[in-house]
Amino acid sequence: MRFTSSRKTGRRWAVAARIALLLALASFYAIAANTHATRVNTSKARGDQSGYLYDAEVLYHNWHGATPPKLVDRNRMPVYGGFLALFYDPAMSDPEFFVLGRRLNIALSLGLLAALAFVFARFLPPIAWMNLTLFLAFGYFVFKAGYVQSELLFYSLFFLAFLTCCSLFTRRRALPTLGLAALCGALLGVTHLTKAAMPPFAAVFLLAYFGNEAAGLIARRRRKETGPLSTTERLARAGAGLVVLVSFLAVLAPYLSNSHRVFGHYFYNVNSTFYVWYDDWPHASVGTYSHGDHVGWPQMPASELPGPARYWRDHSLAQIASRLGAGFEDMIVRSYHTFWYLKYVCLFFALTALLIARRPRAFADLVRRNAGLFAFLVLYAIMGLFTTAFYSPISGTGTTRFLLAHVLPASFVLFRFFTRPPFAEATGTIAGVTVTTGHFHLLVSVVLGLDILFTVWPRLMTTYGGF
Repeated sequence: MRFTSSRKTGRRWAVAARIALLLALASFYAIAANTHATRVNTSKARGDQSGYLYDAEVLYHNWHGATPPKLVDRNRMPVYGGFLALFYDPAMSDPEFFVLGRRLNIALSLGLLAALAFVFARFLPPIAWMNLTLFLAFGYFVFKAGYVQSELLFYSLFFLAFLTCCSLFTRRRALPTLGLAALCGALLGVTHLTKAAMPPFAAVFLLAYFGNEAAGLIARRRRKETGPLSTTERLARAGAGLVVLVSFLAVLAPYLSNSHRVFGHYFYNVNSTFYVWYDDWPHASVGTYSHGDHVGWPQMPASELPGPARYWRDHSLAQIASRLGAGFEDMIVRSYHTFWYLKYVCLFFALTALLIARRPRAFADLVRRNAGLFAFLVLYAIMGLFTTAFYSPISGTGTTRFLLAHVLPASFVLFRFFTRPPFAEATGTIAGVTVTTGHFHLLVSVVLGLDILFTVWPRLMTTYGGF
């Protein structure tokens, strides 16, 4: 009895210690983000922050009966502006609203981190989900928290959409599959309304999903199998992709309808429709931008409008390769010089490569049993990296804010990989000492602790996080 009682007491103290540590880290995060906002982010004109504040004011007045209602331009999307509009007061001055917007985004970032930590805890062991949360918080969230921008909300929603997409490849029961598909489509839609970047991702997912279902059906017919999936379950899995698409379009329907009414195209966005097909921002600024692309279809000859066909016709393969190469170089350089996530991502990939080398047959079996999911991950990685590299010369501020959308999905996948058997039990020897993946997690925890104590603050106070 005494032994049992002491164990319970020890557990209580351990839980209390964890809670105290998390509260201390959250307090440090809030103080650091607020200090960065006041010392570094002093101009709302930088990083498109004034644009988001303007959108919030427009939406507020639309909600309160502005006649005629004003249309938010097709550069920024409405979800984040709507969030800010919930707290807007017309009596505020512009500087006051800017200060409030920064505070709101810091509070939002803390809420997002808490929600993501809850999700991580459902898939990862304690030390792993805590490491992933701290990496996320102090690797780049704290650098961007004090800005009136949609990025942190977009990164979080994008990850949740990514996670539901991945889960659809492993679900088997009919009703949960269809319910998850509806949730997946809705998340894709809301994420797109936060930042207009989801159609390529959705297309890659649907291609991989339908391809996987078709390949499975062909394989089953060749083997003349009738089980273990029932007809209802097979139909549900095949129909889940359609449910994702319908749910995605249903969420977007009002926005798409307005876009078609004003601009003549459903998926109209100045960045993806026009700007990405220019060689750089100076060309775009004297192109469609100067011909009214924010208020309607640009008033210029159709032969002068940029697009994929014209870009392919006017550029050689060498020019396209040079643009992509410069974009990839920018990813590496800016990841090194800006925030504090690069070395951790390198550590995660290094361990993954080592585990694959140690257990090649187990990895091959894992790929074979999850071929559709792996195909999706590979296609997504190619799409994400190449579109980020291609867009680099248009952004004017580099690739960092686009690349960061993919850091969390990639890191989560790697954590899932090296915390599942048999890879979690893999061992190795360094200088005669046996090491395990548990030692790796401990190493990450120690490095994170040292960085939080000695590195994050000076880096944060000397790095502008709005780009």
